[in-house]
Amino acid sequence: MKFSRGLIAASLTIGLGAFGVTPAWAAIDPISADTSFNAVGLIVKYQDGVGALAANGQPTAENAAGIDLSPGRDIGEGWRTVSFDNDLTAGKATVVAQKLAADPRVEAVELDRRILPASLGVKVSAAAMAALKPATVVRSVKATDGWSKTNPAAAAVKLTWTAPANLNGAKVTGYRIEANDGSGWHFLTTSLKTTVIANTNLKAGVKYGFRVAAITKLAAAQKIGAFSTSVFLTPTSIPQAPVFNGPNTAFGSTSPSWASQNQAQSGGLPILGYTATATATGQPSVVCNAPANATTCAFTGLTPNVTYSVSLSVRNARGAAVSLPGVTPLDALFKQQWYLTSPFGINATNAWSKTMGSKSVVVAVIDSGITAHPDLDNQVIPGYDFVSDVASSNDGDGWDANNADPGDFIAGEASSWHGTHVAGLVGAQSNSIGVTGVAPNVKIQPIRALGSDGGKSSDLIAALRWAAGIHVAGVPDNATPAQVVNMSMGTDSSTPCRLPGQQVGATEEALAELKTLGVTVISAAGNFNMPATASYPGNCYPTINVGATAYSGERASYSNYSILDSTGQMVGVDISAPGGDSKFPGDAPASTGGKIISTLNTGKTVPGLPDYALEEGTSMAAPIVAGVVALLHTVKPKITFEQVWEVLSTTATKFPAGSVCETQNICGSGIVNAGAAVPAAAALP
Repeated sequence: MKFSRGLIAASLTIGLGAFGVTPAWAAIDPISADTSFNAVGLIVKYQDGVGALAANGQPTAENAAGIDLSPGRDIGEGWRTVSFDNDLTAGKATVVAQKLAADPRVEAVELDRRILPASLGVKVSAAAMAALKPATVVRSVKATDGWSKTNPAAAAVKLTWTAPANLNGAKVTGYRIEANDGSGWHFLTTSLKTTVIANTNLKAGVKYGFRVAAITKLAAAQKIGAFSTSVFLTPTSIPQAPVFNGPNTAFGSTSPSWASQNQAQSGGLPILGYTATATATGQPSVVCNAPANATTCAFTGLTPNVTYSVSLSVRNARGAAVSLPGVTPLDALFKQQWYLTSPFGINATNAWSKTMGSKSVVVAVIDSGITAHPDLDNQVIPGYDFVSDVASSNDGDGWDANNADPGDFIAGEASSWHGTHVAGLVGAQSNSIGVTGVAPNVKIQPIRALGSDGGKSSDLIAALRWAAGIHVAGVPDNATPAQVVNMSMGTDSSTPCRLPGQQVGATEEALAELKTLGVTVISAAGNFNMPATASYPGNCYPTINVGATAYSGERASYSNYSILDSTGQMVGVDISAPGGDSKFPGDAPASTGGKIISTLNTGKTVPGLPDYALEEGTSMAAPIVAGVVALLHTVKPKITFEQVWEVLSTTATKFPAGSVCETQNICGSGIVNAGAAVPAAAALP
């Protein structure tokens, strides 16, 4: 069967993805009769000594199946694909599969399913769009510095304007504001009013152009009207928190040093000076003042043989900023990445004080491919394209070495750039621009398995094996096998991992191979508010299946969840991570709406310019966990799948008291905690 593009993040549900967890098949009985998904073919394993093709060139045992089958390809471990002339419902495909499995020449059969990317998509009617004419230009735009004492660290601009003269019969539903720092126009924010103070996606000390356009709606269609003329402003703020070049400690005559700040980091204003304060338990604090051009300060009066922790304050005319514990990136959008540092985030900065990853660790992102992006270009190593359906590939061919995302646009639905967003969450470079990934020093290996019409489980199986360095027929071997694999995909209806009565499944065999090789596979539990045991491929053992939480630490309203299996165990979701929830944003930064920000692309169909965007889903939660696992592989290169699970599950943050996750135990072992997991992994024998 195939996985199709879909509305909400259709992600993977792992039927028990880890150490000490029951295999997925133990939990599928209640849902195995559901036949609402589609299949594009079968995956067949023949008995030893039986060839895949009969004398007439057709698949062996086709006569037993009762319908025409087309021969496919070898995807490893004796499994081969055969395809139907047309997609079949799961019910009809299951009947065909069972007939084929009854033939004595056949050892096992699995459905070739249709899989979905695990993120939100919105379909737009082409006819409705054509009926709507955009509004005319927004008028009289003005920009002033929007800095405020109540939010002194934010570079802000106050924009005012007058509505367009002509709305062409539609209603204004808001205004789109874009900014240009010299590298091109980028989305800044939206507003329902003709005055807005924008304080996100801006850097102090950078000269910006700003422009505004009206968004109008007619029936179900929306369009953006003509943009205004540009206005210019250089916003200011207090300095960014200073960052130490190394450990923020002082011992004897050794003092810490810090990075000098550029104009943007200094708040767009001159630095007036630094104050470093050394503290230690049972000792008086020692203060050291340094001038504006200093990058270190020599403490006097420290007690011998005592290690002091040092905090650093930097000030300009707007005020002062103090260094944060752990390692704090200078990336421009870091303040919007609440999932890294909030109370129910992943405690990333403390993990980074130990490691930010290693170039020797590779995370394979099996998804839609990737687009060029300055936050990712230095992170990416060669991958492969396993989208076999030429019509769905959007690049004109099947399997090949080009893993770039050509866009998954289809029938009026814009491209999602899903793989680019997922990759940024794992390992966007910490380079003082944009965002930073959970493991910003590791390498990302994009592998395509999702096209415009989703992907096939047979392609996914081949992609999994190739990612781990296992030979796949007809494909050059992977020269840089991955230690971690992320799969943000799945099915939007009940889809068992293997057919009832079958003792072996092609997906499970591939996952078992990866586990034996020490590869940790992370999957998304799915976004359909249903049992995670129902969503393939996460309901195949072994993966670590990830549910999504909101800013509050509560289960995201869309996230799939665990259920009781026949032995009384809760199965389906192994662990949770922030995935965002726009319905319940809580105290997340207002600019995020409770969603997760990462790398993206401006293109509507084919690739455009690099960009950043907010998404929500278990598609986002899974790569956050994959990034944490990459950090574990960095500090413990030989860590096993079981050890990864033990570390993640025992160090996870507890769910909020009284939450559904805490009271009903449906969200796994807790919320992943990078700050606790990394030292725990490093301490393993």
